[in-house]
Amino acid sequence: MAELCPLAEELSCSICLEPFKEPVTTPCGHNFCGSCLNETWAVQGSPYLCPQCRAVYQARPQLHKNTVLCNVVEQFLQADLAREPPADVWTPPARASAPSPNAQVACDHCLKEAAVKTCLVCMASFCQEHLQPHFDSPAFQDHPLQPPVRDLLRRKCSQHNRLREFFCPEHSECICHICLVEHKTCSPASLSQASADLEATLRHKLTVMYSQINGASRALDDVRNRQQDVRMTANRKVEQLQQEYTEMKALLDASETTSTRKIKEEEKRVNSKFDTIYQILLKKKSEIQTLKEEIEQSLTKRDEFEFLEKASKLRGISTKPVYIPEVELNHKLIKGIHQSTIDLKNELKQCIGRLQEPTPSSGDPGEHDPASTHKSTRPVKKVSKEEKKSKKPPPVPALPSKLPTFGAPEQLVDLKQAGLEAAAKATSSHPNSTSLKAKVLETFLAKSRPELLEFS
Repeated sequence: MAELCPLAEELSCSICLEPFKEPVTTPCGHNFCGSCLNETWAVQGSPYLCPQCRAVYQARPQLHKNTVLCNVVEQFLQADLAREPPADVWTPPARASAPSPNAQVACDHCLKEAAVKTCLVCMASFCQEHLQPHFDSPAFQDHPLQPPVRDLLRRKCSQHNRLREFFCPEHSECICHICLVEHKTCSPASLSQASADLEATLRHKLTVMYSQINGASRALDDVRNRQQDVRMTANRKVEQLQQEYTEMKALLDASETTSTRKIKEEEKRVNSKFDTIYQILLKKKSEIQTLKEEIEQSLTKRDEFEFLEKASKLRGISTKPVYIPEVELNHKLIKGIHQSTIDLKNELKQCIGRLQEPTPSSGDPGEHDPASTHKSTRPVKKVSKEEKKSKKPPPVPALPSKLPTFGAPEQLVDLKQAGLEAAAKATSSHPNSTSLKAKVLETFLAKSRPELLEFS
């Protein structure tokens, strides 16, 4: 019966994890217990989802009992019950032995001596001394006697005051021989036979339960192992993601460093120019300041000869106004770096947005929305009157006013006809005049050799 073990999983409801009870089939082809699916959908409400593949149903499907699957489950359960328990793993405990028939029963009259007989009419046990009236008096002659019975009050029938010697399995109660009339439609058996049958049934049930407990233990271990595998897989993926994000951060840091370095280099270049201009202007200012002081000093001289000599020299020295060259940062370079950074940021936002969008999982395959099959309503773009006017059919390209003529006039007619046909084709596909000329030339070249010799 080892081949039935994989079948047990296929014949189990995925909601209650037990064999199917009155199985029903959904439109998507999955089977569940009728009661389990009804309870699930009653709690869930519309829209109704298949518990296994998450298929969506706007209206609650009409479910019918799968009779074929129901028969298969019944046969499987019968075969499962008929399986022999493994002899080397576990055996049910032995039933406690019945009280020994030699065990003494106390006399119900004196409560001291051991009873020797039990009267089924008096429903009492008597010792030898108190049993004597049943032998001596004619009034007790019709009282049946039998060996002493233990727990007489519990074993007698409360309705007929007789000893209950049979067991009715249909009503699960012990009955007397008078009750057999009321239980004539049942299948009563003697207490010993019923006890043996029930003992065998319970032993087999214990064996099945032991097998189920072992299966549950294996399933628990399997779940724990799978959970551990999932945890290890998730941890590996998290480590890989952390490594990827670390590399991305390193790339972003490198990009930031490169962009910052370029801007700093541009700043350094401009500042270097400004430093050079500053030194030149400082030198120019110093020269003008020195000349100014010399002129002022010459103006203080009283000697005309010395003044004229000094002034004539100073007059020849020319000074120019201070000129500051236009030096600016390379705004095009800075703007390009800034725009590249913004583009990178926007692309990163889009990638993160796509990652955060909900996606269907593999464990829920087949999930779809029937409503999505309908046509989606797209916003209609309003077309203005100017756009309508602008959307006129393209003009038909004009034929060349003068087609090339080669040779005889009849050939000219043919070429004109070919040109008209090419023009008609060109009008349908809207080519330009160059393509039209190419068509005419192609028609000419398609002529035979004798026809071409006539053009020479």
